[in-house]
Amino acid sequence: MSSKNDSKISFLPWLTPAGALVILICFFLPWLQVHCSGRKIIGSGFTFAQEAVPLWLIPLFAVMALLLFFWYLKGLSLKWFKILLVSLAGLGVLMIIFTYISIEQKLSGFIVRRITSHQIKSGLIGTVIGFLLIILSAFGIRASKNSTE
Repeated sequence: MSSKNDSKISFLPWLTPAGALVILICFFLPWLQVHCSGRKIIGSGFTFAQEAVPLWLIPLFAVMALLLFFWYLKGLSLKWFKILLVSLAGLGVLMIIFTYISIEQKLSGFIVRRITSHQIKSGLIGTVIGFLLIILSAFGIRASKNSTE
């Protein structure tokens, strides 16, 4: 039974680099599609980052999560690993939510002017899932019995 728990301990930290890679890939995939006067306009995280400077922090947060993961493997305490990961991922999710709300408000002014609809695309969903994987890895890791923490 203890080997089952040990496998969980060794597996969950690996969700951090997996989530970070998902974020880095999905940042460049389509986030939002808008139909306007018969045309389709598609924007990625990269596209929106050119307009909203704070969005550049999202791939930076993913790289920082990767660095934290390797720092954790080299001896960063579990407590600080969890605090820093949850902070990074929480800020990333909040940034996405506030950016989406901002875009929604801008689009609501244009809806009268022929924007017929908009749709969330896989890049935005994948980016949020990447941050959730990072949060899951932080909350799922427990200190091993041999640990002094």
